[in-house]
Amino acid sequence: MATRRRVLAAAETLFVRDGYATTTMTTIAEQADVAVQTTYALFGTKRAILAELFAVRVVGDDEEAPLRDREDWQTMERETDPRRQLALLAVIATRIGNRIAALYWVMAAAAGSDPQIAEMYRRQQQSRYQDQRRIAQTLSRKGVLRAGLSEARATDIMWAVANPNTHRSLIGERGWTSEEYEHWLAHVLASALLTEQGTTSTS
Repeated sequence: MATRRRVLAAAETLFVRDGYATTTMTTIAEQADVAVQTTYALFGTKRAILAELFAVRVVGDDEEAPLRDREDWQTMERETDPRRQLALLAVIATRIGNRIAALYWVMAAAAGSDPQIAEMYRRQQQSRYQDQRRIAQTLSRKGVLRAGLSEARATDIMWAVANPNTHRSLIGERGWTSEEYEHWLAHVLASALLTEQGTTSTS
């Protein structure tokens, strides 16, 4: 497992620094200080390394449980105060963005020339959409969505705003801190999604 993690860390460094297309299995092995045969034995292809690296960085470890089964996500879904719920979503989205924003850009760039990575990228976005739709459904059941705002439109807003590309633009390019981004995201989500009553904390 330690060797696998070392290869993943090496690949992440190279993908972000040099790009997916330029990075080879040989350079990954050299960066990880392992034999190239070991790299092939562990992953098989460079594409598989990217897929696993992305999956691990989204949840923050190499356990198999998906994001929606993680304790912080479930705590957020169980939160009864809608404004607090969106603040917890902002915390989770910021932490994920800290781990994957650069990789997200790598995957998006590689998708333009690799159909299998394009499909991987599409599935990742769809998975994020489905996770956010669960939140929209809980807000709808509480009756706190803005008048005329459907679950689908609320999900679209979360999908567009709580997005790794937004994280990368504001933190990576504009120099925001993670704390500034998290507070901004919580405020924007609450303002865009909730009724005036819903934006008033009940705690």
